[in-house]
Amino acid sequence: MPAADASTPRKGGTARERREAKARRRRIARAAVVTLVVTLLTLGGGGGAWYVLATQADLADRAAAARSLLTESEGKVDDDATRAALSAQIEATDALLDEPLLTRLTTGTSETSDALAAASEGVHASMIDYARDQVAQARAGLDSAEATARKYYEATEGLGVEDGIRAQVQEALTTTAAATEAAEAGLAGSDLAQLEKAAYDLAANRSVIALATDTLAEAQDAVTCPEDDQTWHPDSGKVPEEDLAPIPWDPGFRIRADVLDSFVALDKAYQAHFGVHLTINSAYRTIEEQAELYDPSSPIAAAPGCSNHGLGLAVDIGGGVQAFDTPQYTWLKQNAQQHGWTHPDFAEPDGRVPEPWHWESELARADS
Repeated sequence: MPAADASTPRKGGTARERREAKARRRRIARAAVVTLVVTLLTLGGGGGAWYVLATQADLADRAAAARSLLTESEGKVDDDATRAALSAQIEATDALLDEPLLTRLTTGTSETSDALAAASEGVHASMIDYARDQVAQARAGLDSAEATARKYYEATEGLGVEDGIRAQVQEALTTTAAATEAAEAGLAGSDLAQLEKAAYDLAANRSVIALATDTLAEAQDAVTCPEDDQTWHPDSGKVPEEDLAPIPWDPGFRIRADVLDSFVALDKAYQAHFGVHLTINSAYRTIEEQAELYDPSSPIAAAPGCSNHGLGLAVDIGGGVQAFDTPQYTWLKQNAQQHGWTHPDFAEPDGRVPEPWHWESELARADS
């Protein structure tokens, strides 16, 4: 049989025992009240209760703000570790707020509040770094788009494109000045909203310039290149010397330096199979050389500015490849693509200009 609690009179106990038990319960209750009062007085005299409640509410508000910051910062920080630290601190804060009042009174909230503020500041600082990086990337993209637009604008002068179309490019270039100035101001400061706006404005201006440039390029295509599969390019026939490289086994012919390695690899595979190098009949052509070959009445050579030979991305191959269904042509059809070279659709047997000898780097299609 369990022992009776000392503070509880046994059923049927004496009147004296019941009075003594009641007195003990009162003493225990008074002691608890005294402990709470002493604690509150220690925290600030008569205003202690108000102070405790106020700090608890302030910490809850800080936790709510931190949660909003954690959500807002997703995908917008330079260092994801800062968000992980904030998330952990929010959990620690919530755990403290869930503790009984006496526990919170004993441990206090200032340390947790300071840690939450520091973690929030870490995320905000990381967002600033990320925004600055976005501005820098957007600025670089705009600079590239501006350079391309100027190249097309200058190269199309006097080539028959309507002045209004070229004027759109010039207008787009002019309007970027304000966005560039805003970007510079944003990078110098630490206003997150200003940085994000600068990145948006730069990207928007880049889109405007790119659209105007594409419109100009299409207009020039329509004027200069008679076929849909041809693309006018301002660099065609004007590739800088430093961007070209001689074909090692036939250095009288050159192609663009960045595709040389892939062409050499193709030749090595061809040589291993047939015992000879690829026979080169034509490679890079200057604008003047393309003009000499071009005959408007014949589809064989593209108009100046419309040929991938002019970009250093096309070669004409002989040694058996100049005819369809030969072992050499068939081998190239089966193996060239794995080395980054291809036979374009227009040169296929059923294409616009059947040319078994014409092969292009896959970059020719990507660049067009």
